[in-house]
Amino acid sequence: MLLPYVADLELEVDRLRRHGRVIRQEANALIRQIKQLDRDHPAAGEAPAAGEVVRAARHLAEVLRDLDEAQGYHPGHDQVVAVAVRPLVEQVFRWQRRLLGAAEVKLSLDLEFEHVDWFPARLRHVLDGLLSNAVKYRDPDKAESRVSVQLRASPKAYEFRVSDNGVGMEERDRDQLFDLLYRAAPVRAAVLGVGLAVVKLLVEQSGGELAVDSARGQGSTFVATLPRYDVDDFLI
Repeated sequence: MLLPYVADLELEVDRLRRHGRVIRQEANALIRQIKQLDRDHPAAGEAPAAGEVVRAARHLAEVLRDLDEAQGYHPGHDQVVAVAVRPLVEQVFRWQRRLLGAAEVKLSLDLEFEHVDWFPARLRHVLDGLLSNAVKYRDPDKAESRVSVQLRASPKAYEFRVSDNGVGMEERDRDQLFDLLYRAAPVRAAVLGVGLAVVKLLVEQSGGELAVDSARGQGSTFVATLPRYDVDDFLI
């Protein structure tokens, strides 16, 4: 079980690094904007400058909100705890939408349960990879881009179903989708396909399964089946 914990740590470091980079970029942009407004409107209390500052500050506040962790989440957790699913999914989705410049993508949730007993950091990384893929491969030719997350449960497993109406993929691409360093062409060739490979690793090393159903132009559906654990078995 060491491998998924190492992957958790690597992903967490990368996630925090990206968060810090975005905050620095947005903060520096706000400072530059305020300095420019000060040069353009030197008169104290001039309304246009004040309004622009307020709008810029609100934008930065929205960025910080999108980066705010879901209540109860702590990246140091490597044991099973009760995880609030809705705020976690919503926060991860907001972050991916902002990171990928896709403010138009809509999210819908259909949750049979509001909480699951699982590894919080690992669950976050699984959702992060699946939602990133769904948002990244949206179809610009469609009138509306949608992502849906469903949660169902059986006595032995949780089933997370992440669906989108994006570009989808051919059958030959699905066969290699989870290979490390896989690059699909032409529409999915923007980045190396390591994200979903790591998601599959985390799911399978946790005793679960990850499957995909997709067709070109019809979007994709990823189903992560995660084994249920008893919280008491992981209390120290």
